[in-house]
Amino acid sequence: MDDFLPWVFIIGASAAVVAGLISLWLSLSLALSDEVAGSARAQLDTDARRALLTEKEALLQEIRDVAFEHDAGKLSDADFEELNTKLRAQARHILHELDAGAESFRDEAEALIAERLSNEA
Repeated sequence: MDDFLPWVFIIGASAAVVAGLISLWLSLSLALSDEVAGSARAQLDTDARRALLTEKEALLQEIRDVAFEHDAGKLSDADFEELNTKLRAQARHILHELDAGAESFRDEAEALIAERLSNEA
C-alpha cells in the first residue's frame, strides 16, 4: 500500500497539469486568433450591448435629475445648460454605439430571412 500511494499522487498531478495546459492552449488560441467562435462572439456582443444599455439608462436618469434640479431652482440656467449639453452628448455617443452594434444583428437577421424565404419559394 505504501508503494501505491505515491503513484496515485503522481498520476493525479499529471492529469491536473495536462488539463491546465489544454485549458491554457485553448484560451491562448482563442485570444490570439482573429476569429471568435460564434457563441463566444454572441456573448461578447450581448455583454457589451448590455453594458451600453445600462450606461444609457443611467445617463437618461441623470438628464432627468438635472432637469428636476433646474426646475426646482437648485441649478442656474448656465449650469443647467452646461450639464445638459454634456450629458446629452454622452447619451448621443452611447446611442451611436448601440446603433453600430445592432448593424451586425440586422445583417444576420436579414440573411436568415432571405434564406428562409428562398427555402419556402
